[in-house]
Amino acid sequence: MSGDPGGLSTSSEAADLWSRYLHLQLGRRSGAAQALREVHRADPGFAVGRAAAGLLVVLAGEDSFDAAAEVSAARSGLARHDWERSFVSAVGSTADAGLWRAAPQWLDHHRSFPADLIGFQVAAFVLLHSTRPEAPEQVAERIRVSLDAVGEHPLLLGMSGMLAQERGDLAGAHRLASRALELDPSGFDGGHPMTHVFLESGEHAAGLSWLEEWLPTADGRAPFSGHLAWHAALHELALGDPDAALARHRQCATWPGAGGLVDGASLLWRGQLWGHVPSGTAPWGVPWADTLAALAGGVPTTFLGVHALLALAAAGDVDGLRRMAVDSAGFTAPGAAELLPPLAEALAAFVSGDVGRAVDLLLAEEPRVARYGGSHVQRAVVEDTLIEALVRSGRVEEAATRLRLRLDRRPVAPPA
Repeated sequence: MSGDPGGLSTSSEAADLWSRYLHLQLGRRSGAAQALREVHRADPGFAVGRAAAGLLVVLAGEDSFDAAAEVSAARSGLARHDWERSFVSAVGSTADAGLWRAAPQWLDHHRSFPADLIGFQVAAFVLLHSTRPEAPEQVAERIRVSLDAVGEHPLLLGMSGMLAQERGDLAGAHRLASRALELDPSGFDGGHPMTHVFLESGEHAAGLSWLEEWLPTADGRAPFSGHLAWHAALHELALGDPDAALARHRQCATWPGAGGLVDGASLLWRGQLWGHVPSGTAPWGVPWADTLAALAGGVPTTFLGVHALLALAAAGDVDGLRRMAVDSAGFTAPGAAELLPPLAEALAAFVSGDVGRAVDLLLAEEPRVARYGGSHVQRAVVEDTLIEALVRSGRVEEAATRLRLRLDRRPVAPPA
């Protein structure tokens, strides 16, 4: 069973419930927290189960558990196997010292126990958000190791598909996504890379049609469903239907926490860039104030910091952007102090109408955008901003050249 290399220190009832929890958690489905509470009910002393609850708090913001209580229970719980003790220790370090100080421990844990797919998820996350250029290949190697340990799994196939489409290998990404969907037809692990294949190949009508047929089969209560709605909105923008795209904005933006901020801010900013929404406004209120306030003193990842800046830009908050330009120089998340200040200055210049300076700053930042994390489709919003700044500053031919290059470099890979 994926997630219990070497066995589980619990009853058969709790082990079955743990298997259900893994299916929900690894597949980014709704109900994982409730499933974990059922595990606790069956065996309150199951150390890995209690540690998993603590991990949901510190990494996913699941506030129905108390992180300190869960970690304490995990440390005093039953863990007969080496992998269980390693997992509990890594979760405890994360709760005590934060993810980035605990990151080396998670990488060691995965190296020792590659069949633990929750451990793999955390290890892959810290690598992909490290802002290091070599991170994708490091994750690819860890996927290979875990595939050897557990065999085909939708999580591993789907992540391989995402890495393939980032490299421009759309045929490979399509094959991997298709296999993940064969194993789990309604799972996001296959659905997500498949949507990227359509977007990167420019097959917007086909991509939208595929999503509209597939999305009703997926878990609509899962926060990740909002991200797939964001993908559908990008297709609609490309097809010249901004009203349909903006109608999806509520679904993208209203999920609590980081997911709603990332997708909602990116879509709203694009809508403003292209004149579909007045600058500094939203079609309806967006619940980002608390999230942005929590990020004022530091961000967990540079990727989330980038989208906090887009949210400020979409709000027309030049002062907020300039404060972030100063404050983010002291942020400790990998790459944040280096990468966020110049982007904040560029967006502040754009929003304030100094498009010439925005162009200069965005051109200087361009070589480093790939380090932000996330996907090419997500990072493309920075190039979208640069192209619009070029147009507004009268450098129309440069903007047109960039648009032609974007079309020319689009790989052709029919996603059928």
